[in-house]
Amino acid sequence: MDSSEIIGYVDPLISFPGDKPAVKVSCTRSTFTSKVFRLRAGSSLPNAPPISHQSIDAIPQQTHQGTPQFSHIGSFARIESWSGPGLDVVQSISISLWCQPTLPSESGHEQFLFSSIDFGQAVGFECLLDEDGCLHLRVGGPSGIQEIRLSTTLIKNQWYHFEFTIEIDPSIVSFKGKSKPRDVGEQSVYFEEKHRLAHKAQLASDSPFTIASNSCKHGSSPQPQTPCSFNGKIDGLKVETTSNGTIHTLLDFDFSLDIPTDRIRDSSNGLYGKLTNSPSRAVTGYNWDASQGDWTRASYGYGAIHFHDDDLDDAMWDISFRLELPRDLRSGCYAVFVDDGKTSDWIPFFVKPDPKQSQVPPVALIIPTFTYAAYANEHLFDESRTVHFLAEGRDIDKYSKIMMKRPDLGISLYDSHNDGSGTCYSTVKRAILNMRPDYCMWLFNGPREFAADLWFVDFLEREVGAGGYDVITDHQISECGAELLKRYQVLLSCSHPEYPTFAMLDSYSAFLHDGGHFMYLGGNGYYWVTTHDPARPHRIEVRRAEAGCRTFGLPPGNWHHSLTGEPGGLWRSRGRPPNCLFGLGSCAMGVGKGAGYGITTEARSHARVSRFLRGLQTEEVIGDFGLVQGAASGDEIDRLDYTLGTPRNAVIVATTKLAGGHSDEYMLFNEETLFPMVDTTGTTSDKVRSDVVFFETPGGGAVFSVGSINWVGALAWNTFDNNVATMTRNVLQDFLTHADANRRFSEPAAG
Repeated sequence: MDSSEIIGYVDPLISFPGDKPAVKVSCTRSTFTSKVFRLRAGSSLPNAPPISHQSIDAIPQQTHQGTPQFSHIGSFARIESWSGPGLDVVQSISISLWCQPTLPSESGHEQFLFSSIDFGQAVGFECLLDEDGCLHLRVGGPSGIQEIRLSTTLIKNQWYHFEFTIEIDPSIVSFKGKSKPRDVGEQSVYFEEKHRLAHKAQLASDSPFTIASNSCKHGSSPQPQTPCSFNGKIDGLKVETTSNGTIHTLLDFDFSLDIPTDRIRDSSNGLYGKLTNSPSRAVTGYNWDASQGDWTRASYGYGAIHFHDDDLDDAMWDISFRLELPRDLRSGCYAVFVDDGKTSDWIPFFVKPDPKQSQVPPVALIIPTFTYAAYANEHLFDESRTVHFLAEGRDIDKYSKIMMKRPDLGISLYDSHNDGSGTCYSTVKRAILNMRPDYCMWLFNGPREFAADLWFVDFLEREVGAGGYDVITDHQISECGAELLKRYQVLLSCSHPEYPTFAMLDSYSAFLHDGGHFMYLGGNGYYWVTTHDPARPHRIEVRRAEAGCRTFGLPPGNWHHSLTGEPGGLWRSRGRPPNCLFGLGSCAMGVGKGAGYGITTEARSHARVSRFLRGLQTEEVIGDFGLVQGAASGDEIDRLDYTLGTPRNAVIVATTKLAGGHSDEYMLFNEETLFPMVDTTGTTSDKVRSDVVFFETPGGGAVFSVGSINWVGALAWNTFDNNVATMTRNVLQDFLTHADANRRFSEPAAG
């Protein structure tokens, strides 16, 4: 580690005014200072708006004691009070289970299937894989822990059934196992061996019984910790004892029970275990036969849990200090700036509107916190990982370099686990280093997601003023629904609102039905099915199914969400394409130079749309400039498609095809292509384009959508003095005027 490093996170990420969120900081120096700022534009790119964060003087600068903090990563199950102390009177104990190792070797550490070992007392038992994938059994004894190396070396992705029996007098360890054929070309392999222990086995242990680990540690440590979690699936674990010829079941777990929760249930004695660091549930087990792909309807086949040595749900760092947020603090994007004298960090958090505020502004900016969670600490730049981009020649910023050094910060929903399997869950209870105001995304050498979205904040500060808008989040909308949205007249999305829940889509639909105005100012929005549990608000779940622009796909049988049971994949595949609500749907992506938009003839002649073009009468092309990829249309882009639900009254205001279009560095998403798969690039396909569309709704509302993640980079160009900013400003003013008129018209007359 470098001599100086400081990073942190705020818990919870989103608070009300008056709350006291915890700030958790890892600092390698003895002291550091903190100061709170309201965030605006944070990028120092040429032609970008100046950095203009505002100090919150009501929260004074403070000095704090620094200490390094590292998380214990890796998932496991823990069962307390499981009768372990009573094992001193049994004649034998047997542990049986099915397991499928997914990284039996090359993990760089021991991996544990189960453990009750108390090393201090030299009692209990455990089973592990060494770094070569060979099974070992450890048993307590009067002279210390006794270890037996079994002759079985496990094969990646092979299902095995194992039974371990430990007899007390004489102390003999018996092992039986068999493999399950992976295909019709294989047959089962059987294993059996016995070993005599040098000393009498001592099994009685006060330690919890752990599955997929030998450690119950999960919290902060001042040093990096080596994981010990098993990489793979475990199914049907059972523990039995024999006393006086009678078999007694201590534990008998059916992991297909309570799948949406963080607990496991013992069917023999009514015990419960707790899962730590969110291993993958609703995954196929040893007996899955493809007859049912929905775990909520299956009677068998879903009794497994997939554990990983890099799972992380809650970093559980110690609290460094707490913020006391003023009760009159405006909603918005904030950060705690921490500085140890050599290095510094901007630790973001969000303040949601006070529900008791007497006056509600007409505008709300929706911060896509689910998108930030999905991309949290993404490692696609790391070519040593299974899933990666070719990052040669691209700049890796300081935050990405820290991510590479700190595996305890966890991975994103775009990364594969260390064993190559895809991720399903992400959390905001950790330091998210690519959610920083000055983050520079390695693929585009510019801001993306949070850092780019702060330009919208700066834009609204200039256009409607400090009291003219609220900031709300995905988390709020998912939890509060349409009741939250109906407070506002105009909603603005940010640049990449990719991850909505079903409840969020319902809320947007209700908002538009009731006459709301919506400005979708991004691209690749409303794309992946996302679930969010208000009881565990820090966690989201996404299941990459058979279609979509994705870095991996989950195998069949694993496509239904564990939190709700609903099918995963694309909202388009679920019958809710974004076109239906917002007029556009994601179609293509590219990393080369972007494109501008040509204004259509229809737009100039349309009575209302022509007002969006005030000040642009002589402009043929807009957005042929930008702070990211050099143009307004770039990165992931959207287009109008009536066959996917775009309203028939939608007007194309502008399209990239009238401005030269995109290069062949832009390609269609796979869900857009059918046989024959030809003409899929920017110059060969009419489908590879960005459209700007507008339509009105029967309730008196309207939608304006721009079809590009990089619209915001053009909006902010030259400090918002450009034709993209002019059009956006005109639309916002028009929407506010119409929304206010609709509101007055719908209110009953006074008296």
